[in-house]
Amino acid sequence: MKETYIIIPALEPKPQLPEYVKELRAAILGTVVLVDDGSGFESARIFRQAARMESCVVLIHERNMGKGCALKTGFEYVRKKAGKDCLILCADCDGQHAVSDMIRLFDAVKRYPETLVLGGREFSGPGIPWRSGLGNRMSSLLFFLARGVWLTDTQTGLRAFDGTLLDFFLRVPGERFEYEMEMLSACVEKGISIRTERIRTIYEDGNEGSHFRPVRDSFRVMTVLFGVFLRFLLSSSLCAVLDVALFWLFFHVASGTGRQTVVIWGATAAARVLSAVANYFINKYSVFGCAAKWQPGVRYIVLCIGVAAMSAASVSWLSAATVLDPSLIKIWCDAGLFLISYWLQKQWVFAGRKAEIYES
Repeated sequence: MKETYIIIPALEPKPQLPEYVKELRAAILGTVVLVDDGSGFESARIFRQAARMESCVVLIHERNMGKGCALKTGFEYVRKKAGKDCLILCADCDGQHAVSDMIRLFDAVKRYPETLVLGGREFSGPGIPWRSGLGNRMSSLLFFLARGVWLTDTQTGLRAFDGTLLDFFLRVPGERFEYEMEMLSACVEKGISIRTERIRTIYEDGNEGSHFRPVRDSFRVMTVLFGVFLRFLLSSSLCAVLDVALFWLFFHVASGTGRQTVVIWGATAAARVLSAVANYFINKYSVFGCAAKWQPGVRYIVLCIGVAAMSAASVSWLSAATVLDPSLIKIWCDAGLFLISYWLQKQWVFAGRKAEIYES
């Protein structure tokens, strides 16, 4: 029978935390790992009381390092104690997770190994703080736009998995609230299955105990979601500058060696090929982190030819159908094709194994 661990990161918890731990211990056979994330002197008594309980371990950060770091501290402890032969559940310390739901997630992990199981809350019922409901719906929508996968609750702190994923989650970047979003993104990118189990939605005191910082932590989460697109934008911009610089170099080197039209076409072709090669390798390794060998190269060539053809066709058709200047039309068409190119490179050219998403 695999060892069971419940990891609870805690920052300035409520006095009821020891009773919560006691309830968990009575219902679930396993070890509760509390991580004091720099709560300070005022909360020391609460953690000492919990530490005296059987099968409860308290790990201490001398200063606040963030929820992501607290979770990784718990993961590291479990890895040293049990290795891969264990089941792990992450929960929040504010009492928003019912013990019965934790048991359901543990049962799901046993049935679906090597899967991240999420406790998905329902936000349409009464008593849900409007900012929580709106924030979670927006988070799901942004995750879908950035990753192409719909998850009903991307911000849930109730998550379970088995020990085979411990090393993987320890390598996932992130220190604070953005780490939980990084976990989901990493699973989607690496093809790790994600399963959502419906749980009760419990908010105490209107969720006033949350330590989420709206501006700073939201910015961190947005960086996680759209970091790939920003790197893609930077790569495209750099290669566009490289294309112009190479054209200028080739044109001036070859100037006077033949007809100017031939020189322009030759300089354009050479610059475009070299900048496209540079763009391919930057996108492959630095933007999308693709490990496949030859397939992305073939797909990238097909995409480049297709985008060029679509650009020429759309500009030609719109120029004939409207009175707009072709240069202006090309700017708008190429802007739209840029977004299409990003999506195709992410979902097709440099895509890895697709993650399987389940809802129950």
